[in-house]
Amino acid sequence: MKKIGNQSPFLLLIFIFLMLPFAGFAQSLQVDLSMSETNVYSGEQVSVELAISGTSIGSINQPQPPEINGLRWLRGSTSKGTSYVLNNNTPTITYTFGYLFIAQDPGSYTIPPFEVEIDGEKYQSNTLNFTVLDPASINEEDAQRAPDIYVRLEPATDSPVVGEQVIVDVVLYFKNGIEISSYQPTPGWKAEGFWKEELQYPQRAQATSTLVNGVRYQKARLMQYALFPTKSGELTLSPFELTLSVRQQRRSDPFGFGFGQERQNVQSIPVTINAQPLPDLKEAAFIGAVGKFEITREITPQKAMVGESIEVTTRISGTGNIPLINKPQYEFPETLEEYNPQQNSTINRQNRRISGTKIFTDVLIARNKGTFTIPAAKLAYFDPSTDSYVIKELPAINITAERDPNSSISEVRDLKLEIEPISGLAQWSNATSRPLYQKGWVWLMLMLPLFITAGAYGYKKYSDRMRTDTAFSRSRTASKKAEEILSQVNDPQDIKQGYHLIEKA
Repeated sequence: MKKIGNQSPFLLLIFIFLMLPFAGFAQSLQVDLSMSETNVYSGEQVSVELAISGTSIGSINQPQPPEINGLRWLRGSTSKGTSYVLNNNTPTITYTFGYLFIAQDPGSYTIPPFEVEIDGEKYQSNTLNFTVLDPASINEEDAQRAPDIYVRLEPATDSPVVGEQVIVDVVLYFKNGIEISSYQPTPGWKAEGFWKEELQYPQRAQATSTLVNGVRYQKARLMQYALFPTKSGELTLSPFELTLSVRQQRRSDPFGFGFGQERQNVQSIPVTINAQPLPDLKEAAFIGAVGKFEITREITPQKAMVGESIEVTTRISGTGNIPLINKPQYEFPETLEEYNPQQNSTINRQNRRISGTKIFTDVLIARNKGTFTIPAAKLAYFDPSTDSYVIKELPAINITAERDPNSSISEVRDLKLEIEPISGLAQWSNATSRPLYQKGWVWLMLMLPLFITAGAYGYKKYSDRMRTDTAFSRSRTASKKAEEILSQVNDPQDIKQGYHLIEKA
């Protein structure tokens, strides 16, 4: 009988020896995460690299970066590389994946571990801590590593009242030795809580030299916007993104042929504006205007015929939120019938401001003759320079309506057609063939399209005039309207009501 009790340690050693290569493979695989710079400025580009190293690596699925607070991934910018290293007769293969990000809001953040799948098994990388800095907070100690290029949104004020005009400049900063040949703003910039108007500005921006915390920069105002807060509270301007064509001056390119030119994306940091509510107003009607304005009211004509249109025009001119001004509401006498009001505006977007004129027109028609009064009104706008309301008093206006002495009442009478029969003998004749130009129906067919075209044109002119000319429209429908009113005369039992209907007709 054989003894087997002493063979167990020997078999265990053989098993461990056979498993050593597999244990060595598991321990030799490394997934490392690195960052080109752990202190970056908002709007600056930064690269993150994932390196996977091992003595033997099978298939690898390209990993997707996780969501990283403080960074925005530029999709489509992923790079890939492979390298082999032989050290002490041991080969090492390394796969690298590069990702490009843009730093966003200032603060301290952490890159979570990347997850990669190798031969069906998942591995995780290490984490990284980084800080996003505000370019405006550069001090002298950090001047040496200040960003070469960054963009900022610079509002003229950060505490306007609701409706106040806020001029916001899109300003690009870049160091000496860098040439910006062109720029293209990313479309779709939104300013939540604001009415936005783009101001006219020279296409070619002029750069001036400036110091930012001891660092010499070239400063260029690229674009300008006029923003009007539509509500109170903290409102945030979203980041503004630019695509630049950048060329750095190099000794190898003394003639500026464009060597070394590249495209670069920069992004501003969000800007918070605290909009203040407007104070209360009781003694006048606020029309939503904030700025400096002149308000006038006039009537044309002051003497009109019954049924003729009368226009009450309110003109508001000045600097401020012209597009947001509301139509003034007036009290008109009941005898004056109101029609759809009209409005038009002229806006000037030059000289770093929004200015212009807004005109409101009320269309009235007098039903009866007499003198009528449009009451006085008090309109108010808010002046941010004085932080108070300005009240404009509009005086009362008198209107005189008279009947047209030349007008006459048309009567419709029945017409009797006297038709007598025709007597006599009928004469018959044989039809003979005639050429086409002698046949009436041929000419009728030729002229029919002309008649249809002329009729359609006349109908269109008539419809357009009925739609645009109030006096003409009323003159065409007056008879029908009068007949409808007269048909009601027999219904009321009150004789005064009957006379009123007759007068109205």
